[in-house]
Amino acid sequence: MKPAHPTELSYGMEFYSTDFLGLGGRLKRYFEDFCVEEIDFNGQVLEIQPFANSWTETLITGEPSKYIKFIVQKKGLSTFDVVNILAASLRIPRHMVGYAGLKDKRAITTQHMTVPSRAADNLRFLRLSKIEVRNAHYVKTSLRIGDLWGNQFTIVLRDIERDSSMVYDALNSLAKQPILNYFGVQRFGVTRPQTHLVGKSMIKKDYETAIRIMIATPSSYESDELKAARKEFTETLTPTASLIELLPEDLRYEREVLAYLKNNPGDFKNALLRIPPKVQTLFVHSYQSYLFNRLISMRVHEGLSIDTPHVGDFLIQLDTTHSGRDSWLYVTSRNLEESTLLVQKDKYGIAAPVPGYATKLPPSKQTDLLLGILAEENISLKDFFNSENRHISTPGGLHLVSLRAYGLTVEDYKDALRFKFKLRKGSYATIVMREIMKNHPINRV
Repeated sequence: MKPAHPTELSYGMEFYSTDFLGLGGRLKRYFEDFCVEEIDFNGQVLEIQPFANSWTETLITGEPSKYIKFIVQKKGLSTFDVVNILAASLRIPRHMVGYAGLKDKRAITTQHMTVPSRAADNLRFLRLSKIEVRNAHYVKTSLRIGDLWGNQFTIVLRDIERDSSMVYDALNSLAKQPILNYFGVQRFGVTRPQTHLVGKSMIKKDYETAIRIMIATPSSYESDELKAARKEFTETLTPTASLIELLPEDLRYEREVLAYLKNNPGDFKNALLRIPPKVQTLFVHSYQSYLFNRLISMRVHEGLSIDTPHVGDFLIQLDTTHSGRDSWLYVTSRNLEESTLLVQKDKYGIAAPVPGYATKLPPSKQTDLLLGILAEENISLKDFFNSENRHISTPGGLHLVSLRAYGLTVEDYKDALRFKFKLRKGSYATIVMREIMKNHPINRV
C-alpha cells in the first residue's frame, strides 16, 4: 500500500489503500459542496430539500405517543449545535434530544431526531435559522446512536491539480478493493491535532496536562498574538482576560475552561467538567480512534488482510442497530471457512478493537499488535475506567477494519467534479475522498 501524507502519521494513519496518483483538490469551499443525507434501516434516504423562504407551522401526525420523531435539515451547524439549539428552544434537557449519528458541520445535512412528546406545542411553532424541521410524527421510542444504515454523500471536489480523466482510474480502483476504515481528521483536529492527546491525559486522570494541551497547543493557522498568549499560559497556567478574549467564539469550551480557571486557579479537574459531558466523551473517543488507526496500520505492516479473516480476528454483523450491542464472532481454525463465507456475502465484516476497559484480548496476532501499541503509549485497558466520571469511562468496542463506497459515481460539475456514494454507518466520506485526492488533510475540512 502507498504511504500516507506525512501529516497523517500523527493520526495513526500510515497508508493509502490505493496506489493511483491523487487528483489533489479541495473540499467544502461552500456548504453546498458537501451534502449528507441520512439513510434509515428501511433504506429510506432523507433527501435534502430547498430551504423554505417562509415559515409554516410544523404538523405532527399519528397517534400521540411518548416521543416525536422528525427530520432535521441543517446548514453550517454541527449535530451538537442543533441539539443545544433544540433543547433550549423546546425547553428540554440536551440529553432528551435523540439522534442516530453525528453529521458534518461545514455541510448541508439531513438526519432523524427525537424529542419527548411534551415538547409538541413548542415544536409546532419552532422558527430557527439554518435549521428546518419536517415530517414530524409520534413514535414509541427515542433514537439512539447507531439507529441508521448509513449516509448518502454528494461531494464537490474543486481546484483539481491533475487531469480529471484520471478519476476513472480512481473509481475503478475504489470499486475493486476495500479501503482502510480509518477514523478521519475530524476526530483529531487538523489545524490543531490535539484532541486525542487531551483524551489520553483525561483517561490517565492527568487533568493539568489535559488542559495544558487543550489551551497551549498552538496552530500555524492562528495569529502571532494568540500563539504568544498560548505560550504564556503554558508557562504560568494562569489564564488572562486577554487570552480568553483572543480565543475565537467557536472555541467556546476552551473559553469556559479558562473562565473557570481564572476564578479557581489550579482546579484543573473541575475546569474540565465545564465542558459538556458529550464533548468530554468525544475527547476520549478521539484517543481510542487514534489507537484504532494505529492498530489497522499495524495490520498492514504485518501483512494481515483487511477483507479476508484470519484466525484470531473478530467479525461483527453488518446492518444492525446500536453499535454498542454488536453481534460478533471470533474466528477460529474450526470456523475459518464459514467466517470467510460470511464476509464474502457481506453479512459480517472484519473488525478490530477500539480499546476500552472491557476489550477482549483472545490469543491472536491482532491482540499482540494492540498490546504492543498500548505498551508504547504507556496505557492499560483499565485506564479507560473512571469511577468518578462516567463520561470519560468507556468499555470500548469493535469497529470495521475496511469500508466500501457503494454506488460511487462522478460527473462534471462546472469547473469541478461531483461525487456521489453511500457508506455504512461508522465510516467517513472524507476517507473515500482522501484516497481520490491524496494531499494534505487541511484540504478536506
